[in-house]
Amino acid sequence: MRKTFRLVFLLMTLISFPNLAAFSGGLGSEKLLWEANQLFREYKDAEALEKYELLLASSPEQLEALTKASIVCGRIGSRFTDDTHKGIYYHKAYTFAQKARAVDSLSAEPNYVMALSLSNLGQIASLKDRMVQLNQIKYFLDNALAQDARHAGAWHLLGRWAYKVANLTFAEKSANRLLTHLPLPTSTNQQAIQAITKAIELDPGNLLYYYDLARVQRESDLKSECVETLQRALDQKLVTTEDLELSRRCKILLQEVLKVRV
Repeated sequence: MRKTFRLVFLLMTLISFPNLAAFSGGLGSEKLLWEANQLFREYKDAEALEKYELLLASSPEQLEALTKASIVCGRIGSRFTDDTHKGIYYHKAYTFAQKARAVDSLSAEPNYVMALSLSNLGQIASLKDRMVQLNQIKYFLDNALAQDARHAGAWHLLGRWAYKVANLTFAEKSANRLLTHLPLPTSTNQQAIQAITKAIELDPGNLLYYYDLARVQRESDLKSECVETLQRALDQKLVTTEDLELSRRCKILLQEVLKVRV
């Protein structure tokens, strides 16, 4: 009888206070995650981050919220022009990534966001830290792709990593040798092209992949391939404001390459 009374009381409580489920990790949490993911897909990053953080306040080990919050912080940080604001969001992205990997160190996404957050931090880090991060980024990307060989984001970031390593300056190589005592990573522009091409095969609608591939092709004196890549990019459907900006950059790059060809 008491069990029946308790069950009825619990049901009446949930009916009277529907938001209670959100604080107990129930249906309210699922709704909050769905809303956050909708904002994430629409690149409404500030609003998405707010909802992810609200969800994580009650469910701190919610893996999808942790990984998406890390990505969102990186996107927000990239829009600032000063290192101070970039640093605030890049460090938040790294913190979320660390927490995600603490929850699950084996899956692809936590390893990917660790690599992504380190790559972003490299934009504002010291020379020594950048060289250390190059080795760490490769480690996490290898782990991500070992778990999911069809992870387009990881292939794209691997291509960026390969291009960076293939074009290290003398100062960077010296810093690696004198300050980190770590083995110098090696790669080539061709490996960068192969990795980003793989990303495009897996996610052909992502304009950033085309833009980065075209830039590597231009630096590799592959003018015809670069033009073809940019033309394919300009054929893609534009969905977000970020797409509009990338399309503009692709047009400018195409004009530059065609002028050189003439």
